[in-house]
Amino acid sequence: MTDNDPKSPADNPFTNFKLPLGVRLFLFSARWLFTLLGQVSPRLAGNIALRFFMTPPNFAMPRREQASSDAAELRFQEIDGETIAVRAWGEGPTILLSHGWGGRGTQFFAFIEPLVAAGYRVVAFDAPAHGDSSGKRTNMLKVSCTAAAVAKQEGPIKALICHSFGCGTALLAIDRLALSAEKVILFSCFSDILWITERFAEAFAMNERSTAAMRVEAHRRYGDAFDTPWQWPQLSPLNTIKQVEGDLLLIHDKQDTEVPYDHALKLIKSASGAELITTNRLGHRKILMNKKCIDACIDFINGSSPDRVGGKSKA
Repeated sequence: MTDNDPKSPADNPFTNFKLPLGVRLFLFSARWLFTLLGQVSPRLAGNIALRFFMTPPNFAMPRREQASSDAAELRFQEIDGETIAVRAWGEGPTILLSHGWGGRGTQFFAFIEPLVAAGYRVVAFDAPAHGDSSGKRTNMLKVSCTAAAVAKQEGPIKALICHSFGCGTALLAIDRLALSAEKVILFSCFSDILWITERFAEAFAMNERSTAAMRVEAHRRYGDAFDTPWQWPQLSPLNTIKQVEGDLLLIHDKQDTEVPYDHALKLIKSASGAELITTNRLGHRKILMNKKCIDACIDFINGSSPDRVGGKSKA
């Protein structure tokens, strides 16, 4: 099987973590439950699945992020009923960081010192139900509202730097909530929200009727989250990326086994004037610690053409 084969377990963002034994046992039990329940009551299976779908994994802060966390100015903002941890470093035009599912703002620790040295103020928030923020469950809509609120408080925003799930939420905030930035940088961005639900369903052995029921229940609960109604395809980065008015840079690794490289190729076709930098053998997370990628981001923010990292193309 190839990296892009949807049947390959290696490319599933919901099972591609190094999971503790207890979590693996839970996943095994949940798969058994959804296999049985999906035959008996797909609607009930979908309702239960939505609860799991909105519950991010809870990881302790890695030691490599601790120094950046300790050096930050930490404060808490009350946003939509949640207490959101917001960290800031340096002075100058503001760079806002948007982390991935199961991550935290300090996930971008390797960016902070170079950006501060380049004359920028760096702001990172922990999404609801992540890091030091409150909550147990969250979703793209709620995190996009958080991102927009933090940007309004900390703006104007010179640049957005986003990773994976954080790309989808930032783009949704741009599309629906008027978040504005001169530059937008997307690392390892997925193209299709329905693909995310399908990978989740695959991880939990859900059938098509249970998966459809989960989507219906999510829309029933959160269909009025924005001023105008939404349908699932409208939440996809393939759609929301079209609303980016600032300069846009995508960075994606060819060996990304969680969000395969073909997502970047689809996005670059959809985003007029965007640039794509292709890396090799950095995967889905190490790409955020690569010096050449960080330097390319700073060059892009400064207004010069980013240096070649692996390969570069332009839409």
